[in-house]
This record gives sequence, structure tokens and C-alpha cells, in this order.
Amino acid sequence: MLDNLRSFATSFWGKILGAFLLVSLAGFGITGVIFSIGSNTVARVGDRDISTRDFQRAYQNQISVVSNQLGTVPTAEQALALGIPSTVLNRLATDESLNMLASELGLGVSNERLAMELRSDPAFTDGLGNFDRATFERALRNAGYTENSFFEDRREASGRQQVALAIFSQFKPPSTLNEIMQRFGNDRRVLDYVVLSETSLLPVNPPSDEILQEYLAENQEKYRTEETRTIKAMQLSPQALAGNIEISESEIRAEYERTRQNLSAPEKRAISFATLKDDETVSLFETGMAEGKDFNTLVEELELEATVLGELTQEQIPEVLLAQRAFELDLGEISIIPGVEGKRALVVTDIIEGGAPPLEEVAEQIRQSLQTDRARLQYIDILDQIEEQRAAFMDLEQSAAEFGLQAMEVPLTASGSELTEMLGLDADEAERVADVVFASEPGRLVPSIPLGASKTVWFDLIKIDEARDQTLEEIREELSQAWIGEQRAKELEELAQSYLSQLQEGRSLEEIAVINGLFPQISIPIGRSGDGASIDQLVAEAAHGGGEGYAGAQKNAEGDYVVFSVRSIARDDGELNGDNLQFIEDGYRNTLFADFTTALNADSRMSINQQVLTQAIGLGLPQAANPNRVP
Repeated sequence: MLDNLRSFATSFWGKILGAFLLVSLAGFGITGVIFSIGSNTVARVGDRDISTRDFQRAYQNQISVVSNQLGTVPTAEQALALGIPSTVLNRLATDESLNMLASELGLGVSNERLAMELRSDPAFTDGLGNFDRATFERALRNAGYTENSFFEDRREASGRQQVALAIFSQFKPPSTLNEIMQRFGNDRRVLDYVVLSETSLLPVNPPSDEILQEYLAENQEKYRTEETRTIKAMQLSPQALAGNIEISESEIRAEYERTRQNLSAPEKRAISFATLKDDETVSLFETGMAEGKDFNTLVEELELEATVLGELTQEQIPEVLLAQRAFELDLGEISIIPGVEGKRALVVTDIIEGGAPPLEEVAEQIRQSLQTDRARLQYIDILDQIEEQRAAFMDLEQSAAEFGLQAMEVPLTASGSELTEMLGLDADEAERVADVVFASEPGRLVPSIPLGASKTVWFDLIKIDEARDQTLEEIREELSQAWIGEQRAKELEELAQSYLSQLQEGRSLEEIAVINGLFPQISIPIGRSGDGASIDQLVAEAAHGGGEGYAGAQKNAEGDYVVFSVRSIARDDGELNGDNLQFIEDGYRNTLFADFTTALNADSRMSINQQVLTQAIGLGLPQAANPNRVP
């Protein structure tokens, strides 16, 4: 339940609550320094400490979540700006407050129960669903737990779970809330409407140069060139050298014979099994096998669940008995073998033969491998020679011609994206080269740029085109189209607003449409997602802003305006389905639980050791006075 309760934090109301929690956290002394707490303690909640290790573990987990969302790892300063430290502290403080309450109430869980939960946790099982000690220990190491600290954490989590269930599991939302949610999602509206598009407008006269010049001045920041640096670049790598190396057919054949054993692929088998949990099921399964029924038929008739292991080699199957028996069976043959939860019916659904591929299939692969291997042997020697040539101010093109490389002229912007296409660099390598290019000066010899153990780039800076404002002569047509587009959008909005004003003054939509040569339409009953055409979600949401007779004008995703009046509302007085009722109940309980933990945190009173906190997040902030201190 706590996982569901915490997922509430991602909702609208959760974010509102989060804002209050962060403010309240600041009130606890987030800007103050408490010296009475130990140096290994980030904060104290009541009589319980939040250790540096616990905070850092939770903080790094939250950093990982944010990194996945942003696509980059935030710095300590960015993490602080995003509120990550305070969010983590607040969550840990809530846990400790609940732990204290659980302890006071005598709630907990037995060692036997913990062991049972551990054995059934899918995070600690092997491919066959059995508990695997090595997987368990590896997961603990990766998460920074000892076995004792992990079990203590699980024990406390169970206590918090019991608190949540004991207090909130029986709360039901009021029927009015259910009715509001039902009507919000299922009421339908029928609209009278007209669609205004650019075809409803008269043509816009082309702008004069004076108008364009004024428009350019107002929007000059949109019309600037990007600084461009033109370089001549050359890349050295085994792959770049490989194309110049000749490999004979006899060498390819000799290498094939030498590596033939390594090229051989082991046999694979597609394996499935079903667990037979009692003797009766085993007997029924064996009877079906004797009658010649196949695996899938028996699984379906006995309402069993088949587990598909996929295509595996014998070495990839950790259970010795299963691996041995699976590779003894013929295709489609069934065998019953023992298992942890009962006997298992095992079947092989496909056999992928192993063996070495013919020479014709791998000749090109072998050729390229030999070329690359020989190029690697040449790489260091050629690197030294090119460095000597650069020191002697030899032109890049001469060096390139001597070693069969390419010297390419590249107009480069600060992102370096042009290098990914022209030199085949990846994004990180291209950015690194671009950084060096944009830090260099014309006429100076720039050192080589190593991009790993066997890739180097050299360049000469040819010219710099500074970023500048574009002129009217350069972008006249582009500017003209942009200005005309803005004028038409403005006129369309004004036209829609004029029709809306007439509607609000009492004139019917049909009358307005006929006078202006438009075709009035009546919609199908629509919900908040619209009709999939002119009345899209934007328009539908606007139409749900009032009752019968409500009028509005809304721009849809296509850029057209829909002027509408609500003709009728079809109420949905039916009952919510089970999933919707559960969603409302969960949200209601989550809100109550959030209020409860807020009050619990306030009663527990948290003290924060800011010096340890700033060290824990890798940020050295100046110490500020405690805002709660009375002078």
C-alpha cells in the first residue's frame, strides 16, 4: 500500500502537497546547522537518526531516477535546484516517523515471514523462478546493504505497511466524490459549432520592406546565424587504415580453418515447462501424455500456466537436471521431472542446430577482421609518423595521402553534429572535438585529439564565421511568410472572437453562420477527448467549461478555430466500474495518508546537520543562520 501511497506524489494534488512539505521541511532547520548531531548523521527525527549511509543510498537512487528522466546526471547544484536533497530527506523523515509509531504500537514481522517474502521476491530468483543466493548477495552489494541492514530495512518497511493498512484500509470516499468523478469522465455534450480556417479569410497583401524591416527588428533574436568554424580534419583509427590492407583468398581460407571451432555455434533449444503442484495433476497429465495429447493441449485442459524459458544452450541453463533432460528430448517430446514447488512437465518446442557456418558465409567477416588486426599493429607507428609530420608543419592533406587516409573540410557548429556524419564519430566524440575547435585560434598548431586507445583526430582551423544578425536581403522570403502567417493567425482569432461576442449577445450560431457563408454543424455527443476531427481534446475541454448554452471559441491542434455553443448535456448517472472505483479509493486514501504523515512529521520534529548534508550531496554551501533561532 505504501508504494501506492507514494505514487500519489506524482499526481497534481501530490505535487501541491509536496510543495507544502518542502516548505515545512525548511521550517525544521534546513538552512541551519545543528552541532549536537553526530558526524555520521544527516538528520534526527525524534530519537531516531538518519545516517549518512542511508541518506546517500536514497539520494543516489533518486538521482538515478531523475537522470533517466532528464537524459543526463544532474550536478550537485542542479540537484539542489530541483529539490532532490529536501525530497529525499522528507521521505526518510516520514519513514522514521512511521517507524517510531509502528514501534510504539508493537507492530512488526517475524523472521519466518521475512524469509518467506525473501524467497518469493522475483528480484532474487534465477531464470527458473527459484531463490538464488548469489543473486541476492549481488543485489545487496549493488544497493549498498549488508545482510543485517537489509533485513532491518525490510522489517521496518513491513511495520510501516501495517500502520498504513491498519489506519486507512477501511476508509471509503463519499458517494458525492464518486458521482463527480463519474460525471467528469462520462458526461457527453452536443455542440452547435462552426469551424474557421484560413480559407475563411481574405488574402493578406505582401508586406512592404518597411514593414519587414520593423518585423525583423522586433524578432531579430530568431534570425541570427550560428558561429561556424571551417576545419580540415583527419582521423586515424584501425578501421580507417583497414581498407588499404590487401588480404588474399588463401589467407582467408587459412584463418577460417584456424578459427573454425570458434565460429561454431552451440545447439540451442526452445524450452517450456508447467508446474504440476499435486499428485492428481501429475496423474492427469501422464494420462493425457499416454493418449498422445501434446503439451499445449494438456496445459489448456488442466488450466495450467506454462513458463517459456526461451532459446537456450545447455550451458545457459543453471539447473543441471533440467539442462540434461531438455537436451535429451526430441522435438515436441514431454518429460516430467522434479522441481521445488512440485513436479514439472518439460517440453522442447524448437531445436536450433549448432555447427560451423560455410566459408562463403563468413569470408567477408574474416577479411575485415584480418584487415583490422593488421591495422592495429600499424596504428602506433603511423601515429608517431603523423605527429612528427605535424611538428614539421606538413599539410594534413599530404599526411592523409601518404597513409591512405582522408582529410575532409568540415563547416562545424558548436554542437559538433557535422562530425558524426562526415567523420563517423559518435556524439560524445564529436562534442569533444568541437570543444577543442571552438577553443582554438587561427594560425596555431593544435595538438592531436585522442578519442580512446586507437582513435586520434587532427585538424587545422581554416576560417571562423562569427555569429551575426541576418539581414533583410538574406531572409526576405522567409520573413515575408512569417509575417503573413502571424497576420492571418491574428485575423482568424479576431474573427472567432467577433462570432463569440455575437453568440454571447444572444444571436444564434446558425444565424451567424448563414450571414457569413459558413456551414453550421451539430456534433455527436462528445466526451473530453472530442470527436477525433475538428473537435479535438483542446476544443472538447473548453466545451466542458460550462453548462447548456455555454459558448466559446477555441483553437484546435490543426490551427483552426471552433466557435461553439453547448446544445445539450447527456448526464451519465451509471455506476463506476471496479477499476475506476479502486482508483478513486486509492486517491482518497493517499490524500488522507499524506495529511497524516505531514502531521506526524510535525510532531516528530526533525533536526538537520547541514554540514554533513552538504558534504553528503557533494556541495559546499555557506552556513546560514537558523531561521527558528530567537535572537
